[in-house]
Amino acid sequence: MRNVGEPVSRRVLPHVERPSQYIGRETNARCPDCAAAEVTVALAFPEPYALGVSHYGSRILYHVLNDLPGVACDRAYCPLPDAEDLLRRRGLPLFGWESRCALGDFDILGFSLAYELCATTVLTMLDLAGVPLHADDRTEGHPIVVGGDALADTPEVLADFFDLFLVGDGEEVLVDLVEIVRRAKRSSARRADVILAAARTIPAAYAPRFHRPQYNADGTFRCLRRTRDDVPEQVRHACLKRLADSPPVRRPLVPLAQAVHDRVVVEIMRGCPNACRFCQAGSVRLPVRWRTVDEIVHAAGEALAATGYREISLLSLSTSDYPHLDELIDRLNARFGPRHVSISLPSLRVDSQLAHLPRLTSSVRKGGLTIAVEAASQRLRRAIRKDITDEHVLAGVRAAYQAGWRSVKVYFIAGLPGETDADVDAVWHLCRTLADTRRQVDGHPGGISASVSWFVPKPHTPMQWAPMRTADYFWTVRDRLRALARRSTVNFRFHRIEQSLLEAVLCRGDRRVGAAVQAAWRNGARLDAWHEHFDNDRWLRAFDCTGVDPAFYAHRPIGADERTPWAHVVCHRSTDFLRREYERMLLELHPGADPGG
Repeated sequence: MRNVGEPVSRRVLPHVERPSQYIGRETNARCPDCAAAEVTVALAFPEPYALGVSHYGSRILYHVLNDLPGVACDRAYCPLPDAEDLLRRRGLPLFGWESRCALGDFDILGFSLAYELCATTVLTMLDLAGVPLHADDRTEGHPIVVGGDALADTPEVLADFFDLFLVGDGEEVLVDLVEIVRRAKRSSARRADVILAAARTIPAAYAPRFHRPQYNADGTFRCLRRTRDDVPEQVRHACLKRLADSPPVRRPLVPLAQAVHDRVVVEIMRGCPNACRFCQAGSVRLPVRWRTVDEIVHAAGEALAATGYREISLLSLSTSDYPHLDELIDRLNARFGPRHVSISLPSLRVDSQLAHLPRLTSSVRKGGLTIAVEAASQRLRRAIRKDITDEHVLAGVRAAYQAGWRSVKVYFIAGLPGETDADVDAVWHLCRTLADTRRQVDGHPGGISASVSWFVPKPHTPMQWAPMRTADYFWTVRDRLRALARRSTVNFRFHRIEQSLLEAVLCRGDRRVGAAVQAAWRNGARLDAWHEHFDNDRWLRAFDCTGVDPAFYAHRPIGADERTPWAHVVCHRSTDFLRREYERMLLELHPGADPGG
């Protein structure tokens, strides 16, 4: 394998900003010698180091693979533009952070596709690695390019760029793929044989080369047709039976540069029982599975000892639904409170916070409290199955003020189906009431930071058939809330509208949208999730030159009988179930209306 460590250290690192993010010698790094390994894997995260090194799913797979005999697993992240430019000018390939081996020389190059706006960054990393962008152009010397995480649930937009997608929980299926590669190398099998064997034998593996899209005369998606009869028509979401089968990360990497998460993270539960109709993660990561209290406390202790951190974050989609939360909090406080280790509960439901916050006064830092309300009116909350009331919200925030918090961050979604001006005004009224609630505690108004995102109808949810509102609607909502909040202690922050619209196109798109992704990348699109790098004009030019109509994917309602580009990915909840839930929602919003449209 080509090692580029010396030229990178000499010709690149002295000339880039924050070179510490490219050094790769973090505490607890453990990639074995790639030259001596039987199978080599590079886990690529298509975002900069600060975000990628904190990604918990990548941490799990890194340790799972490096525990396998004869396997070396390294990591790679997307360089910032200054480092990308230097690598290109110096003629150096993108490399593994620890081994310094060229990414193009690994057996498997696996991407964690956590968010739609990473699409062009994937192409940046492939190109820097010297790997052809299109799967059909790769030859025997190239790695098997694999995609996992959230975008593998809706893979068609990126289908031309990947050899395989692994759908669902990755711990077991990625090990299965490694063993296929190991056997193939021992028998000198061809690269194509590896891809075919994975598609045949791993139910969660999808090889796009064996499926061709068909479209109707009106441009809607018709189906995927197999090119081989010996590969399955459907891909089944991989699901660990027990969370204990995914070992907690006991020796996490300690970044050398500033990272998004600077704490110990322990996943306490996977899946969510709340069934919110807008939430893709809650819909696909079922059933709910959790760790025992003993396992969590033990893992947290080992990770603290291995890192020196002084904060534990309990990770799940809905931490308050962990069935033994009271016992867990007591055990963590008893063991780590005397050591001044704080506990972070990032995803408590509002109605549960009232019971737990006073007990956490001594162990949780009182910076700011974050709650996800989603909709401010009870009518919309009922429609999206967000089972909280204004009384829950106010009681929870009052308890937080009494326990020592001074500010609150509240999340809302604007543009939900059935939303009216009254629902938008309710956002402001609720925020003002939350600010005034602090006066009942200490006589001062509370600081309310309200974060407003724009509703994107996500695949594999009951709301996947709904259209997204237009940009003009979102601009109107933004201006309305800003005007209402003028000269108040409520501060509204809004997601960038153009980014949310692009997210809708990429999550609801088919393979034709892939051409626009490549065109945008050639126009210079990089790191599109970051405001300082996102340029909407590049995307508009890409859509125009490829003939892709963004409104067709984002703003068009999907018909009840229309097949979606992600229908071949089978998740825990069936399409029939999701459709019934969508129709129930429409009837709740518009009693007496025909839900079939």
